[in-house]
Amino acid sequence: MIVSVNWQYIILRWPSNGVYRVKKRADGPPPVPDTGVDFVNNDFWSKTALPDLMYNNDKYDFAFWSITGQDMLSPQREAHLDGRTASSSHPGAAAVGGGMWVLTAKAYYVRDFGNGPGPNGLFIDAFDIQAGDFIGDDFTDVTPDNAAKTLTAEANDGYINTDADIAAGNSIKIMARDTLPSAKQFNNWQEVSSLLISGNPATPALVGAPDIHDIVAHTGDIIYAFAFYNELPPTLRPPYKHYEIFNPDWWIETRGGLIAPGPPPPWLTEYAAALSLANSANSVSPSLHSAVLQVVLKQLSITAAGIKDQIKNREK
Repeated sequence: MIVSVNWQYIILRWPSNGVYRVKKRADGPPPVPDTGVDFVNNDFWSKTALPDLMYNNDKYDFAFWSITGQDMLSPQREAHLDGRTASSSHPGAAAVGGGMWVLTAKAYYVRDFGNGPGPNGLFIDAFDIQAGDFIGDDFTDVTPDNAAKTLTAEANDGYINTDADIAAGNSIKIMARDTLPSAKQFNNWQEVSSLLISGNPATPALVGAPDIHDIVAHTGDIIYAFAFYNELPPTLRPPYKHYEIFNPDWWIETRGGLIAPGPPPPWLTEYAAALSLANSANSVSPSLHSAVLQVVLKQLSITAAGIKDQIKNREK
């Protein structure tokens, strides 16, 4: 069962001092013009993002959804990307092993060149699928480059001016590194296809070709692309031990292992809802922070009363 989804629309802004990448910018986190919380309490959630939106009189187009989630009753996690319609499914009530999932959904938007001045350019960044966040590591190499590696440096800041930095009739190759120092493994490039424009139709821009690690850019190209990375699993060292929490009442609760444990107590569901609401407090208008936290405090007070009642019942 999905308990709640915290969703956001996030603006990936125009480069600041030549820096486009989220984790390298000095002007703070990207703006969040719209956000909300969906209290689902169902097996399925879906949301279709707006195709575009206006921010500071500039138009921004949808790029991708990032979905991450955590089951409140187990170590299970969820992480995936989606097109304009995001969705997640966790069938089954908590009582039958379906869990209680709290999700975070982020829809990212990039600048539309059709509304606003600016030189043509290559805009890239690296994204961690499992973390649901951008990566700060340098992740690309550019060929051909000069001895000072200025194009590689620009690419690792996320922005190359394709009008000024690529000579007419020439091309450059931007290659995503296969592994990163932060233990990330390259998965794929994904462009914002509606904004992929070739400066010369006879030599179209290429994303994920001729090799999946590559982008080929020419003079005047407009390319928005993201390199998606997966987290590498930790390396186990001997002895290979894995510990589980032992439940001394397992024989009674499962009748010797013949049935599944009973449903979670009502207060556990209430606690998960309060936690989700607390997590969303910073996403609402500042004028509503106190009101949201007051609701959280009241819910936790009710939850605490439920736990005390259960203790009393066990002591009888």
